[in-house]
Amino acid sequence: MFTAYAKRELLKRLLDLVTEAGWGSSGAQNATSLSNPVYTNLISKRLEGDRAVLEYALAWEGVGTRTLREIGLFGRDANGNRVLLYRRVRDPIDLEAGLTLIDRLEVTLE
Repeated sequence: MFTAYAKRELLKRLLDLVTEAGWGSSGAQNATSLSNPVYTNLISKRLEGDRAVLEYALAWEGVGTRTLREIGLFGRDANGNRVLLYRRVRDPIDLEAGLTLIDRLEVTLE
């Protein structure tokens, strides 16, 4: 079991690692990457009590509608390559061109 101090330090390190978010359209439970990824900058990342909160914009700049089914958080490795740190399947959202939604992900440690 982590102490309160250890949990806070681990969450701070996670926030330091995450540099951008992304979303994809597959939603396959066992996938190891996002399908047809769209990357976005984080709007906010912060500690709130015992949890890390990350907010990001979801937008589709293409033509027509695209369904979002998965969210990912990314960092960069020593060579500057994008690295998937966390991936989660979520309830589908249909995004139309020109529509921007603000979404948030909260991370806690047990």
